[in-house]
Amino acid sequence: MENIICETDSAAEIPLGSLVAAEGRFSPYSRATNPGEFDAAVYYRTLEVGGKLRKAAILAQGEEYWHVREGLYRLKIYFKERIYRIFPEKEAAVMSALLLGDKSELDGDLKELYKRNGVLHILSISSLHITIIGMSIYRLLRRTGLPVWPCALAGSVILVLYGCMTGFSVSACRAIGMYLIKMGAEILGRTYDMLTALGVMGAFMAVQNPFYLQNSGFLLSFSSVLGIGVVYPLLMPQSSSGKGRESRLWGGKRSGTGAAEPVREFLSGAGRGLGNALQQSFYASLSITLATLPVQLRFYYEIPVYSVFLNLFIIPFLKPMMITGLLAMLVPGLGWMGLAGRLILGGYELLCGCFDRLPFHTWNPGCPRIWQILVYYLILGGAVSVKYFINQKVISGALKKAPSAGRAVAAALCLGVLLFEVRPPAENSVTFLDVGQGDGILVRTASGETYLFDCGSSSRSKIGRYVLIPYLKYSGIRTIDAVFLSHPDADHINGAVELFALGGENNITVKQLLLPDIEDGAKEEQLGGLLQAAWEAGQEESVAVGYLSAGDEWSCGSAAFTCLHPARGYEAGDVNAYSQCFLVEFYDEGEGSRETDWTLLLTGDVQEGGEKALLQEIADRDIRGITVLKAAHHGSRNSTPQALLDQLEPFLTVISSGRNNRYGHPHAELLERLEACGTHIVRTSLWGAVTVSCEDGSLELAAPYCFYAADGI
Repeated sequence: MENIICETDSAAEIPLGSLVAAEGRFSPYSRATNPGEFDAAVYYRTLEVGGKLRKAAILAQGEEYWHVREGLYRLKIYFKERIYRIFPEKEAAVMSALLLGDKSELDGDLKELYKRNGVLHILSISSLHITIIGMSIYRLLRRTGLPVWPCALAGSVILVLYGCMTGFSVSACRAIGMYLIKMGAEILGRTYDMLTALGVMGAFMAVQNPFYLQNSGFLLSFSSVLGIGVVYPLLMPQSSSGKGRESRLWGGKRSGTGAAEPVREFLSGAGRGLGNALQQSFYASLSITLATLPVQLRFYYEIPVYSVFLNLFIIPFLKPMMITGLLAMLVPGLGWMGLAGRLILGGYELLCGCFDRLPFHTWNPGCPRIWQILVYYLILGGAVSVKYFINQKVISGALKKAPSAGRAVAAALCLGVLLFEVRPPAENSVTFLDVGQGDGILVRTASGETYLFDCGSSSRSKIGRYVLIPYLKYSGIRTIDAVFLSHPDADHINGAVELFALGGENNITVKQLLLPDIEDGAKEEQLGGLLQAAWEAGQEESVAVGYLSAGDEWSCGSAAFTCLHPARGYEAGDVNAYSQCFLVEFYDEGEGSRETDWTLLLTGDVQEGGEKALLQEIADRDIRGITVLKAAHHGSRNSTPQALLDQLEPFLTVISSGRNNRYGHPHAELLERLEACGTHIVRTSLWGAVTVSCEDGSLELAAPYCFYAADGI
């Protein structure tokens, strides 16, 4: 049975576990229709949630409910209110996430800062919580002389209740389950093996909910523990174990004399201890990074380069922050202990801000392919096995040192990491993103250039943040050579404006913005907002701005571009009429020849007088036999007239529009015209994002996120 989230304006409190009758408008969570886009349907499926009931009205409510879980929920609310009395609002939201698993009020900018720097893990209920709470209770009770089983039972019950109160996240479920296995081993007098416990919990959770295997939190949680349990013990240098140092420092024969010698010896020991702790923290952080790298790239397409070093400062202070935060939250009169948490969180934010400004902050190779992940783990497994063999030989005395083998292991690990930089050869392609009611077109050439033609939507919010930037990261695109905005309607520009604002912090650079060369008097009035967005772009170098008009041409190694509309100084009475239109000719370079392989015509929202001018320009240039045509104005009734279709004879026509949009696009009359002319029709509203390319003279379409189309080409 699937759960349903109900949105209601009812002020009545409904205890957990109550049986209710409700009515409203049900809607399933949307699937991702673009590469890189967050898939809400898959995410909520892992939470066993099937959809949302909007504007729900509660018709009836039963009297029975879950008394224990309702009590835990009210206790959580009490603790949350206490946290907000102790801490300032922003810090209170972080502590509420850290201690209670409530991330609903986190500051968005702070969350993005943590995410960009690879320290978002501090906001999750994890093994550290379980160690502090469960093991503290168990050891404290054992010191009173109680037998093992009541101590283990008490800690286990409290942890299970804590898990229920905080929502039993994936990492909490894994950590609490492993704790229960450990306590079982204590009661039975058996040896606890962390990797065995990890495997048992992984199998149990996957059988219970197979969709966990698609959940980034599940995979990151388990791979992190594998990094600590498998990679770290073998990666950590044998000489850094610290064994015997205490005896040499404190029990061995002192050298030197004088009153200052004990102080000097103490400082030396403290320095060595700190150095050893830092080294251990570094190798632990590196081990987790190596173990989780493919998972991070598969789901997030990038990794913070300096996160290994930043965590050296983050992790040591996490435990004292949690302990003081728990005491301040649980014990009346100890609210003053929250000062430690405020200072630590302030330091975290300062450190993340400093690391955020370092060059080469983020490595973005894009989404890895399955073969890259498999080969990487084979290399990592081989390196770990070799290191294990070397360590065994050193321990047994067969080897004193094996520096060459150690360097070989390091080289193999570097090779495995660099494997993710291997990308398929660049090709001429065009991707029509599914932005809803709007346009978003990305052209990539075989010679390496990337151009964005429009990006905006009137039916989906924040299209730049949630569609365009994730797609660029997914594809490993770090530079856009030029952005062309056909006209200043929101459904063509708002995503690009977001890109200007957010590109810098997302490691994406835009080199140039090119606008229609309309009459001078209207440029500032109609295009001024776009100019301002380009000037204020959040990247190191400013975005150059230029204007294009009919007849302007440029070419790169494998494609030629021609602006067909508008004419220079075009009267700007109707913004749709002066939409930029481009002819793109892709070349198949071989045997020293340069022949046109296929062509693309982009038409923006051109209509009426502008469409007539475009048709005249096409006729004057005798442009015929277009391979791919982007239908104008999202498939409106009067756009893309019969005369244009007769002249162009397009093989494939792409219509970019939103599903069930209020304009009725694409209009039935246009679809009839397109079908009559014999062109193949592709609609982003049915196919999702569509990528068109050409291989050996054959046109290829890729729509990997197509969930709606009933029939294809």
